[in-house]
Amino acid sequence: MSLSSSLNNAVSGLGAASRRAETLSGNVAGADRPGYLLREAVPGPAGRDLTIRRVRDPGLAQMRRDAQAGAAAAERDRDFQLRLDAALGDPDRPGTLQDRLARLDAALVQAAGNPSAASFLESALRDADALTAEVNALGRLVAAERSTAETTIEDTVIRLNTDLEAVARLNADIMRLGNRGGDAADLLDRRDLLIDRISLQIPLRTLPREGGAVALVSRGGVMLLDARPARIEFSARALVTPEMELGAGLSGLTIDGREMIRGDDRSRIAGGGLEALFMLRDDTAPRAGARLDAFAAELVSRFAQPAVDPTLGVGQPGLFTDAGAAFDPAALAGLAGRMALNPLLDPEDPATHWRLREGLGAALPGPAGRSDQLLRLGAALRSPQAPATTGLTGRSLGFVDLAATLRSAVSADRLRAEDATETRQVQAADLAARKDGGAVDIDAEMQRLIEVEQAYAANARVIQVVGDMIQRLTEI
Repeated sequence: MSLSSSLNNAVSGLGAASRRAETLSGNVAGADRPGYLLREAVPGPAGRDLTIRRVRDPGLAQMRRDAQAGAAAAERDRDFQLRLDAALGDPDRPGTLQDRLARLDAALVQAAGNPSAASFLESALRDADALTAEVNALGRLVAAERSTAETTIEDTVIRLNTDLEAVARLNADIMRLGNRGGDAADLLDRRDLLIDRISLQIPLRTLPREGGAVALVSRGGVMLLDARPARIEFSARALVTPEMELGAGLSGLTIDGREMIRGDDRSRIAGGGLEALFMLRDDTAPRAGARLDAFAAELVSRFAQPAVDPTLGVGQPGLFTDAGAAFDPAALAGLAGRMALNPLLDPEDPATHWRLREGLGAALPGPAGRSDQLLRLGAALRSPQAPATTGLTGRSLGFVDLAATLRSAVSADRLRAEDATETRQVQAADLAARKDGGAVDIDAEMQRLIEVEQAYAANARVIQVVGDMIQRLTEI
C-alpha cells in the first residue's frame, strides 16, 4: 500500500472515530432525557462514510402508547371512585352517612323516651339536619366532578389542537433538514414526545409519509394529521347540572366538523384520557349521582307517608323535602343536592321543635308526653320498605341496610377501578422501560468509547509514522 493511501485511510479513520465518539458521548449525555433514543453510527456503502441511525422499534412504540393511553383512562376512573369512596367514608367513622343515620336513630329513640324534653327534640332535629347536609355534600361532589370533567375536556381539546399544529411544523422541519442531508434525530425525539402526549388522550397510529413526515390517525379511523392538522372542537358549559346529558345541554366532540360521539358510541376516540373524561361526565358520575338521588328519594318519600305522619295532607312534604317541596319522581335528578329539612322545622328555632313530636301538619302543640309520632319516625328509619325508585336497589330495606348497599356499590366500583388501573400501569411501565427498543446502556456506550479511543490512537499513530517516513525520504 502506498504512503498516500495509508495516509488517506488513517485520516478517514480519524474522522470516523471522531463521529463515533460524538455519537456515543451524545448517547451518554442524553440517556435520561425524555424522548431520547439510542443513536448508532452506521457505515455507508464505502465503509467509511457514516450515517447516524436512530434506534427505534415502531411496533414496541405503538404497544407502549396504547398501554399508556389505557393507563391514563383507567386513572381518571380510579381517581373519581377514590374521591367518592373517601367522601362516603367508613361506617364507623364520625360524620359519614351511616354514622349520621345511626345518630338520628339514637336521637329519635331518646326523644321518644322523654318527648317532653326540649333538648332531646332539638338534638333529633340537629341530627336530621346533619344527615341532610351529608347527603347534600355527596350530591355536590358528584355535580362538581361532572363540571370539572367538562372544563378538563375543554382544556384537553385546546392542548390537542396545539400539539397537532406543533407536529405539523416538526414534519415540515424534518423534511427540510432531510433534504439538506442534515441529522433530524433531535427533531424526531421532539415529535415523538408530542405524539406520545396526543396518544394519551386519543390513541392513534402513525403512517409514514415522504421525507420523514408522518400522518396521525386515531385508532377509530379518524385522520388527525396528514397534510394539515385536523380541527378538534368542543363547546363547554360553565356549569353542568344533574339533568344535563349528552345531546341535551351537553356538547359532544367534533373533528373537522364531524361529530365523534353519539350516545354510547365512542369508538372513534376510544381508549384514552379524552374518552375517559366523557365517560366520567356522561356515565360514571351520573350513575353515582343516580344512586345518591335514589337514597335521597327514600328519605324524602318515606317520611311523607300517611302511616309515618298522619297529620300531613296529600302532596305535603314530610321531615325531608325536595328543596321544601314533596317528592316528585319526575324530578329525581339532582335530588341528593337539593334535599332539605322541612321548612316548618328549624333546629335553631325552639318554637318549631314541637312539630317533630306532634306531626308537621298539626295546628297546635298537644300533650308534651306523647311519643307516638316520634316512634313512627324511628320506625320509618328502621323498617324495610319497597323502594320508591330502582336507582339503588329493588329490595325492601331499612335505611341502615340501604346505606350499606350504597356503600357496597361505591366500594365495588372503587376496587374494580383500582384493579384495572394497577394492571394497566404495570403493563405501561414495563413497555416504557424498554424505550421503544432504543434504551441507552451507559456501560456499553462507555466501553465503545474506549474502543473508539483506541481506534483513534491507532489512526493517529499511522499518520505519525507516515509523516516520519516522508520526512526520512526527503532527507535522503
